[in-house]
Amino acid sequence: MKLNQSTSLRQQVSLSPKMLQGLRVLRLSSLELRDLIHEQLLENPALELPEPSGEEQQDVAAGTEAPAAAERAIWDDFSHARPEGPRGGAAGSERQDPIDLAASPETLADYLALQLDLQELTPQQVRIGETIIGSLDEDGYLRETTAKVAELTGSEGAEVAAVLAIVQGFDPPGVAARDLAECLLNQMDEEAARGLPGRIVRECLPLLARGSHCRIAEQLSATSTEVTEAVSLIRRLDPAPGAAFEPRPPAAAVIPDVFIRKAHGELAVLANRQVTPSLSLSKACERLAERPGIDARERKYIREKIEGAAELIREIEQRRLTLTAVARAIADTQPEFFDSGPSRLRPASLDDVASLLDVHASTVSRAIQGKYLSTAFGIFEFKYFFPSGCDTADGRRLAAPAIKQQLGEMIGGEDRRKPLSDERLSRMLSESGINISRRTVAKYREEMGLPASYQRKEQR
Repeated sequence: MKLNQSTSLRQQVSLSPKMLQGLRVLRLSSLELRDLIHEQLLENPALELPEPSGEEQQDVAAGTEAPAAAERAIWDDFSHARPEGPRGGAAGSERQDPIDLAASPETLADYLALQLDLQELTPQQVRIGETIIGSLDEDGYLRETTAKVAELTGSEGAEVAAVLAIVQGFDPPGVAARDLAECLLNQMDEEAARGLPGRIVRECLPLLARGSHCRIAEQLSATSTEVTEAVSLIRRLDPAPGAAFEPRPPAAAVIPDVFIRKAHGELAVLANRQVTPSLSLSKACERLAERPGIDARERKYIREKIEGAAELIREIEQRRLTLTAVARAIADTQPEFFDSGPSRLRPASLDDVASLLDVHASTVSRAIQGKYLSTAFGIFEFKYFFPSGCDTADGRRLAAPAIKQQLGEMIGGEDRRKPLSDERLSRMLSESGINISRRTVAKYREEMGLPASYQRKEQR
């Protein structure tokens, strides 16, 4: 055997870690992307949500109730991705999980009333306690003022405050709080409440909700490591201690990535900003990275976080641009659908859109996987707009969903004593200019969940 040595050139595509991350972000569904953003806001101190608008800041200055609701909404976002684990802040504390309690027929009010009965209270104190429990909302927050409870029970304010303190000591921890900060503080042990976790909740809750860890460190004169540890403890707390007693929520609804609506005679394409919110780099982290005298390891850590945050922001923006470009191409290739609805959907392929965008069809396929588009006729998966179909006798191209709709109307209007066979349905469609075989009719009928003719027949 003779061995030869030769040199040849060949091209090979090698994906860098950044390119792989970009592809993963593009493939994520809206729910998966939301989870990723929540996770990164919690883990990366250099990534932030935008500052509140001037209108929101005016509300805060005016002391209205709107900021509390907004704050709770932001906290819901912040706590969405918190890991499963102990609900209280004290290490090693043994508390019954409200999720387990929710499996029983007890309501939150029933469970608290049971604990109230176990206390050694006067009849008047029991009445106050029952009024407090009856004034809790579904999340376990007290929505009446102590003055109102005193008025309803004919009690003194100090007596109401004393009973409220007793009820706030009940399980689940944090129940009967009057605001979010009190709810979280009541779940901490004394050391945490007096320490940095408590200070963050009392003084920096809006910054915490936006993930502004570096600003918290600046404001409270703490290190980034100390803030990270304190935030980790806060994440184990429950901002809605009563919610576990409600029925479990339904399966997550579909969240559209893009909206297409007709405005002033033209189709407008708009990305869903709830899926891709405007993220920004933390100015505080950037200042901290440039501060003279900072420890070299901490400077390196902060710079790595800033780089990671910047890269994620670019990838999310690229995902948004790609999906809106595909949606615009769909609007251009399916204009009749957006005028008249699914009955006018035309056959289309990924190549049609890829050629409009000057990209490979595989890029379009990767981008639309698991993504949804909201239209005036409902929410549809992106791939719905790339159906197979056939040419009609008059030269039109008709998509499979449109043919199915016509097929369903035929079956819906048939005489059930003499139902239409697949062969007969095929001939009727051919007479209307749609040439498809009996086998294709049977396939479409089965996909629509419609039984065969002999199963549809009604006996006399």
